[in-house]
Amino acid sequence: MPAPPDTGIQFCRTDVVNCPFVRISPFNVTFTQLATTISCGDFPISTVEHLTSALYGLGVDNAYIDVGGPEVPILDGSAAPIASMIAEAGITHLGTKRKYLTIVRPVEIEIDDKLVRGSVSDDFEITFEIDYQHKAICCKKRFLALTPELYFHTVANSRTFGFQKDVEMLWKMGLAKGGSLDNAIVLDDNNGILNEGGLRHSSEFVSHKILDIIGDVSLIGYRILGHIYAVKSGHHVNNLFARRLIESMNSYRISEVEKPDDGYGYFK
Repeated sequence: MPAPPDTGIQFCRTDVVNCPFVRISPFNVTFTQLATTISCGDFPISTVEHLTSALYGLGVDNAYIDVGGPEVPILDGSAAPIASMIAEAGITHLGTKRKYLTIVRPVEIEIDDKLVRGSVSDDFEITFEIDYQHKAICCKKRFLALTPELYFHTVANSRTFGFQKDVEMLWKMGLAKGGSLDNAIVLDDNNGILNEGGLRHSSEFVSHKILDIIGDVSLIGYRILGHIYAVKSGHHVNNLFARRLIESMNSYRISEVEKPDDGYGYFK
């Protein structure tokens, strides 16, 4: 639903009596296995990252979001259905300048072989590297200077993915019960893809990781000016980076900016 300036992105559980709207924040994340889960009062809302990614990617800064249960629907495993609905609804300029978090000094988090680093840039740029030993995963690195157009056409339709043996193990643990070929790319042990029709595009794997990190870092609550460089990162490390960035107050400045390429009205 539309929201006034400086509302940010706020979630509410409509199945919970008197549940308040809660503004997204990296510090409101409670669980990062398989997806990003936030708390809404004392109740969880999981799998928020595809929705928050679509909102950020298309330039939506303020919105109220009702969720009628403990999880945002996974849909087809990408952000494309959400992005299409946002495009159909249209985006309105609220007549105020945006608040940007501009990275002025490098900040990073590194855990084992996983890394996320933020450095200086005049735009919001992302470089992501993945390293899976599977022949079907061809494009393993992508650079993106984010615009609503690029997000809509080359990121939003990139589906989540997993390995057949891991999916079966999760089912035995009682997790990912809704996981199927309808909402994820599934890779087998023979270096093949089980989904009929294969990939939507050659960079779908790494582009979904970009989709995820946009959704996770967007919980900061500001538009970002900086270059995010990530290697083999997932929701956990993405969230730790977002927290560290906010806590590293000498690494950024907050200012109101009106950039000519903000993309206002692109999807009206």
